[in-house]
Amino acid sequence: MNNQLEKCYFELAITELAMEYYSLNEREKELGDVIKEEKACQFRDRLTKIVESIFDSDYDAVELSKNAGGLREEIKAQVESLVRKIDRLELEKYVDQRQENVSEAYDYANDDEAAKAVLRSVFGVNDNNLINERIKMAVYELPVRMTKVRFFDILKNSLKVYIGLSGDVLDKMIYLLESSSGLAGDAEFGNEDLHTFDKESLEAKYDYLNDLAGICNYLCVIGKCSDEVRGADSERTGSLINLIKAASELGEESNAKTAEKILTELEGRLEELSEKKLVLEARLEGYLESNKKPDEEAVKLESMKRLLSSSVYADIGEGFEENVDEARVEKKYEELAAKLDEAFKNGTKALNHARQAAVLSTLPVFFNSHNEVMEYVRKSLSSCSNIHEKNVAVAKILALEF
Repeated sequence: MNNQLEKCYFELAITELAMEYYSLNEREKELGDVIKEEKACQFRDRLTKIVESIFDSDYDAVELSKNAGGLREEIKAQVESLVRKIDRLELEKYVDQRQENVSEAYDYANDDEAAKAVLRSVFGVNDNNLINERIKMAVYELPVRMTKVRFFDILKNSLKVYIGLSGDVLDKMIYLLESSSGLAGDAEFGNEDLHTFDKESLEAKYDYLNDLAGICNYLCVIGKCSDEVRGADSERTGSLINLIKAASELGEESNAKTAEKILTELEGRLEELSEKKLVLEARLEGYLESNKKPDEEAVKLESMKRLLSSSVYADIGEGFEENVDEARVEKKYEELAAKLDEAFKNGTKALNHARQAAVLSTLPVFFNSHNEVMEYVRKSLSSCSNIHEKNVAVAKILALEF
């Protein structure tokens, strides 16, 4: 079973690599200044060399995985910096959009009518997952008017749901909370004027670097596979490598035709491999549950599984993260609460409200019933005296598309 799964991972990784590398070269034609930025250029040049190393049939798999993994970590650091900046700029946009306009009239007869409109939008579907997403977005857009004690109670209780889960899941949530609330972004920008930065250009660079990191993941998987697995289907592998070669020189008509032919042959291949992967991974899960100490092969497969997951920067350490206990949650909460409290002391009311909205909407939904959501919406609107802020909030919620 392990050999079958490793073979499936290899086939998926090299197929994804070939198709994504082709797509990357196509997208770069329209990216303009993004790919001219110095750091992005350096990453792209290094990635090209790593990719081209697999053209040699005797390439060093260990070296391939090491080089791709190292580049992935450097890209990750740059991406995290961009995320911190983007999230902080989003808060600034949030504040700017809600600046009070004393002459503005309310778009609704009263707060109760506005609340009804919001609730109809939130609960106007039959899908619970979609409702939860709408609740989170509504919490973000609605005015936040609650005491700090209530805010920190919600934060603490929400983090307790991670008790018993893998530690990396809790760590990811803490990271998201620090970024979305602007805490990490404050350090990135320092005393710079946030209004001089172009959020869209930062987002474009973020997307591009994620594309590069995703390709690094596929290379890491290929490098982790055994010689036996990598050499099992040399004809198919050779065809995929030809697609990668053609992708680098799409300006030549012959290469464009080669790429088009191979891509046509690949139609449906990813779906086929993905279905196979799910079946084999289910068997692996059963094996891991029945063995308290996974063997070296199982640990390797777990690492490859993470590399091929939807999370581009999933932890791929050689091992399994311990589950979270109450003490760890308490420690993480205290550290985060201290940072937030300090930010609240130094921030304006508008910025503090924005930080709270970001935190509350990032947490898992903390309402236990439909009535609690109704009460929250009504209280948020009735406790806010800024008519413009309420108009903006309700309009944004009603405009949400899912």
